[in-house]
Amino acid sequence: MESSQLLILGNGFDVHCGLKSSYKDFFRSVILDTAGESFGLYQLQAGVKGFWEGVLLEYYKINPENDYNWCNVEEIIKDILWLIYYGEETESANLHDGLWLEALSFISDGRDILDDRIYHDRPILRYVFVRIVKFFERLKFKGCTGREKLHLLSNQLLLELKGLEKRFCKYLKNQIFNSKSATLNENYIINAINLLARLTVFAHYKFDKLDDAITGQDKKRLIDVFENLSDTYILSFNYTTIFDFLGVNKPCVYNNVHGKLCANQCAKDCKASSVIFGIDDNLIQSQSNNSDLRLFSKTYRKMFSNEDPIILLPPKDNKPIRIKFYGHSLSEADYSYFQSIFDYYDLYGNTNVSLVFYYSKGYEQQDAIYSLISEYGRSFTNKEQGKNLIHKLLLENRLQIIEIND
Repeated sequence: MESSQLLILGNGFDVHCGLKSSYKDFFRSVILDTAGESFGLYQLQAGVKGFWEGVLLEYYKINPENDYNWCNVEEIIKDILWLIYYGEETESANLHDGLWLEALSFISDGRDILDDRIYHDRPILRYVFVRIVKFFERLKFKGCTGREKLHLLSNQLLLELKGLEKRFCKYLKNQIFNSKSATLNENYIINAINLLARLTVFAHYKFDKLDDAITGQDKKRLIDVFENLSDTYILSFNYTTIFDFLGVNKPCVYNNVHGKLCANQCAKDCKASSVIFGIDDNLIQSQSNNSDLRLFSKTYRKMFSNEDPIILLPPKDNKPIRIKFYGHSLSEADYSYFQSIFDYYDLYGNTNVSLVFYYSKGYEQQDAIYSLISEYGRSFTNKEQGKNLIHKLLLENRLQIIEIND
């Protein structure tokens, strides 16, 4: 029986193909001034400014030797937004008022923001608080209610986030296109074609040169690869699309979940790309009392983006469906998508659906896979079914973890 496959790609795909697309590489290349790093001087590069860039620098100041485990931009965005809107959890699990309310109270009391005692032992908290106070002090709308001022702050934070996204977009584009000759990064493109072939159908094909694959002796094999992707659906959490860069029609259903780079070099005011940073919609749904938080939901922003927000999945037509993962951290930031996909196909009851997790040596994900499936099981109404979901998948040979060899 013919089968369909849904391939879910994360940043590990681009990294494996030679693109320095991690947040760590982005931070060191574009945001951090590394010249004084060895002398303990931590500062932004000349010309770099922005609320979120400053937040990243503050995180780095307290974690410079921590192998960049802290450098997950979207996790930081979530933590900072939570701090601003809801404050911090106390030992009794109650929430203080958010920093925005504290900032308004601080201003009304006429306190001095230059007071070194303000969060002197909490540099990240101090940075965020000072920026909020300064923003409110600049507001000319003295008749605004507190909520209206919060909304203005939210829009400003979103505007600052879009600036960070543009910075990231340009950083990636500069790796994909040679800035002087405007030629493609051949190494990345050919590696991406080869890896995509291995993850889908043609693992025995390997292309060595981009010119040969497009116009030369390997063109027929490349066409074969593309033509046999007709039953493949790709859900990419990256911002890259190799088919766009090659200038060919997509041979499969290909969705960039959180926006994508355009296929041109970056102009100074480029508006064609649609990179989206943000937080998972589950967090917003759990805190419906603060509507402004929705502005930072990746789902909400995708809904109003210039691109078609519809994400197509393989049809439920009683054919076998293999859901494959590669290079995704499986973090909670994208859990809403995985839950929706598993629900759509009835992962527990539909024996036609199987999960395949590919990984490269050194990037094993057993714990993340276990956590993802366990978390999904906890969403079941029948809690007993949820508890034995992993066991059931293994028993029915519907769960595989496979290493990709170089």
